Amino acid sequence: RIARRFPSEANVVSGLQIVAAFDANRSAAQELSACIGQCKVCASAAELYPIVDAVYIATPHLSHYQYIKEAVNAGRHVLVETPMVLEGSQAKELFELAEKKGVILMEANKTAHCPAFNHLMVMIKSGVIGDVVDIEASESKLWTSNMSLREFDASQAGGSFYELGSYTLLPIIKLMGCKYDNLDLYSRMENGVDMFTRGVLRYPHATCSFKVGMGVKTEGSLVISGTKGYAYVPAPWWKTDYFELRYEDQNKNQKYFYKWDGEGLRYEIQEFVSCIVNRRFSTSRLRRRESVCMAEIMQSFTERKNFFEI
Repeated sequence: RIARRFPSEANVVSGLQIVAAFDANRSAAQELSACIGQCKVCASAAELYPIVDAVYIATPHLSHYQYIKEAVNAGRHVLVETPMVLEGSQAKELFELAEKKGVILMEANKTAHCPAFNHLMVMIKSGVIGDVVDIEASESKLWTSNMSLREFDASQAGGSFYELGSYTLLPIIKLMGCKYDNLDLYSRMENGVDMFTRGVLRYPHATCSFKVGMGVKTEGSLVISGTKGYAYVPAPWWKTDYFELRYEDQNKNQKYFYKWDGEGLRYEIQEFVSCIVNRRFSTSRLRRRESVCMAEIMQSFTERKNFFEI
């Protein structure tokens, strides 16, 4: 579904052209090609690699690892939808392979590349709300009306956390880092799929929590609490276009407004092209170690470490 949004977003970024498409379901690739025009429909991924400089991977989660590895070994730059992979060791392996081959591998987390979100992170790190002692990030979508979706299939890595977790983990890892002391996970399960998951991370001087749901609705806000004040980003915070800095003295409160263009994919595409042109193997907007950390947390969920069913 997200691949259909890619062409129109890529069209507003200079320095790239969509020339080929492949999908295991050929009709899907043909449909996409028809929207693009002058786009070759390939019978296999192997046919695609020789005729492109870079690939965008927007396939189901469990296929990412193999497609990334094939593309990187073919010497192609890779932009892959989030979550990149669901195992920390795989993420490390792929980033090391990409650097060895001299190509860029980047996780396509649109929030990470959003101008407003990046400005918020810079402001928080500058100390405008003091020391961060707590972060709460939530995202939920009620999709239960269509249970036939891949997101509800345990064999295809369905579930709330795999689908939405990388977004709610993003502000926590960006601000608090990858070295947490403990992680506890609480999930409501149905047919092997988590319809709701809450995670609590403990850091040496802070606690952080995230909530994701496909069968439970919650306020999709982001709250970052500090010793001088707090930052509030209303739903949908993962499409950040507005946030507030709030203080004990309300006269000091500040509001920030930004423009969110299109579907938001153009920001990650632009950064991807910039990394290729300038040969930057890691972007400060989502560093490789941060992608690895997210994959490690996904793996903890898979392995049910400190996991409690509710």
